[in-house]
Amino acid sequence: MPPRLVQRVDRDVYQILRKFEDEHERYGNSKPLKFTISGVYNDIKKSNSSLSREKKKVLEDSIERVLRFRKDERAEDDDEDEAMEDTPAEPPTPKVSQVESSISLNERERLPNGEPKPKKRRAERPEKDRTPPNGLSLFNLGGMDNAIAQLVRHVARPIVRASKWMEKAKGAEPTRGVLLHGPPDVERRCLRTHLPQNLAFLSAPSLVAGMSGESEKQIRNLYEEAKSLAPCLVFIDEIDAIMGKRDNAQREMEKRIVAQMLTCMDELSLEKTGGKAVVTIAATNRPDSIDPALRRAGRFNLEINIGVPNELSRIQIFKALTKNYNLAEDIDLVALAKLTPGFVGADLQDVVSQAVSDMLERADESRIQKAMAEMPAPDTFVDATPELKSLVHQMAALKTLFGDTDDEDDGSYLVTQQHLLDAITRVQPSAKREGFSTIPDTTWEQVGALKEVQKELSLAIIRPIDTPELFSKVGWRSPSGVLLWGPPGCGKTLLAKAVANEAKANFISIKGPELLNKFVGESERAVRQVFTRARSSAPCILFFDELDALVPKRGDAIAESSARVVNMLLTELDGMNSRAGVYIIGATNRPDMIDPAILRPGRLGNNIFVDLPDENGRAEILKTRIRTVLPDTTQVQLDALDPVARDPRCERFSGADIENLHIAAAKAAVERWDVDKGTVEIIRADWDVALSKIKPSVSEKSADHFRRLQTKGWN
Repeated sequence: MPPRLVQRVDRDVYQILRKFEDEHERYGNSKPLKFTISGVYNDIKKSNSSLSREKKKVLEDSIERVLRFRKDERAEDDDEDEAMEDTPAEPPTPKVSQVESSISLNERERLPNGEPKPKKRRAERPEKDRTPPNGLSLFNLGGMDNAIAQLVRHVARPIVRASKWMEKAKGAEPTRGVLLHGPPDVERRCLRTHLPQNLAFLSAPSLVAGMSGESEKQIRNLYEEAKSLAPCLVFIDEIDAIMGKRDNAQREMEKRIVAQMLTCMDELSLEKTGGKAVVTIAATNRPDSIDPALRRAGRFNLEINIGVPNELSRIQIFKALTKNYNLAEDIDLVALAKLTPGFVGADLQDVVSQAVSDMLERADESRIQKAMAEMPAPDTFVDATPELKSLVHQMAALKTLFGDTDDEDDGSYLVTQQHLLDAITRVQPSAKREGFSTIPDTTWEQVGALKEVQKELSLAIIRPIDTPELFSKVGWRSPSGVLLWGPPGCGKTLLAKAVANEAKANFISIKGPELLNKFVGESERAVRQVFTRARSSAPCILFFDELDALVPKRGDAIAESSARVVNMLLTELDGMNSRAGVYIIGATNRPDMIDPAILRPGRLGNNIFVDLPDENGRAEILKTRIRTVLPDTTQVQLDALDPVARDPRCERFSGADIENLHIAAAKAAVERWDVDKGTVEIIRADWDVALSKIKPSVSEKSADHFRRLQTKGWN
């Protein structure tokens, strides 16, 4: 039962009980009435009181509490009468508040002698420490030079020289707010210790309170405190949690919180803060969810996009993370940076932590083995496996070694390259956890033939990423888009992977249908999110596989939802939103089904036809395949593959068909070994067996169709 209802029932029962006592005394009876729970309950039920409608259990519990309270009250009155015999007075009537507070106490809330327990005093909250944090430095951050430079220029300098700014600026205001945004797990708390000011650090959800008006009050108190501590930085993490767009707000409280924040930020001028700057720094990974009124000048003047670090930034991050450890001489941070595309700062910190853990484990392994040899194995249950018995033995050995501080550093506590390489294989990068692909490990050496296509892709994507200044000198600044089209299985996806690997840029792979959603507006939002993530990860290669499923030709036959997706993609490709550093690669085997608007110059204007390989191309693809999966193959063995690739039965074989041919030949070799138990290797007879089974996946009619499209076009 709610507490208020309990108090109301108890108060009414108390008044009825006192009424019975007064009537009893009015008739001249000196002895007090002896009430019982059942008697009072029956009297109340017979009356016209509103209590007669209460449930029996509720009413009986209330009567019991009131009777217990009246008994204690009469005992107190008797004590007072004995102490004040010379000055008799009528017993004071208890106040309603006293009745409500006393009779609501149950037996568990009383001491053994029947007295109520003393109320616990609310603990005073310790005053929050707003002094600048220690132990942190900008030197602890790597790969954020651009963000730090902007913060120093727009935040640090105006704060340090606020008085001079106010004197010389003559009405001009410094930056009041900075919005740091980027993908999740990217460290956005960049500026803390190099400024001589206080720091109010809090997460946005902590400002939300349950009572109406409390959230706004907390925001006002926060900024009043910041003004009293000025110069001061106010850092709000995950600001999108409370400062969402008011148009989408479900409750009035959300709108009031945003309005209160706007009012507080408008009152941060130097004149109103006594010439001492108060700057708000907010962090989010959803900047588009914040109310637009907060992102205008005078509030969050500056927005800094902290994206996924590139290779050079990852080297700097590794240096910052490993500077406090003893590193072996074989450490190669450049090689580690090349192996960690798509890793953000939190991922790299996890890599270093796991590497250090491995180092400690391996360094202590010899001591553990020695301790295990010197102590008997502990008793375990009979059916314990050998592995479990060994683990129990190791734990017992660890207990004997625990607390041994006389261990001398013999040089085994060094983080080596192998420790870090092993840790990289176990850490999943944030980009992959969010459904985005990282840079694949496919190289040009794994792509057979297609030399002309490789050259065109290099000029369109790889070299502009590696040497952008060279292209800017000749007036080429806008990233180009490339459409790879041709028969299925010819290596279009493989080429995109190799390009991403060679460019060492971030790579996002999107299957066309996976962006489509049955709910209105969700498909367009998915397209926007992909490009937003790509801009945050620049330089980035955005690869759309099966592009025809995402942008079909618009017409009467196409659904309205599909047309909106096409329009959204065209808008993103058009440069309405800057896509500097974002390179687009599309792949399809149905180019005639793609909307013509996406193929104009400025979007995917560079069309590259990936045809079926000829005899020389098939031989090169087959050799590349064997060299990749069987590195020990000699050149003589590779040369013996030429007759296989030039066999007339390989006509119209695509790269996928050649891979399937090798798998069939390998199966034939294993079957032959099962019979004669000879050497396991693929011989010409195995290739002949495979050629008799594998047929080309592209028909002659389909191949001619693609060649006609190349000659005449498809528009």
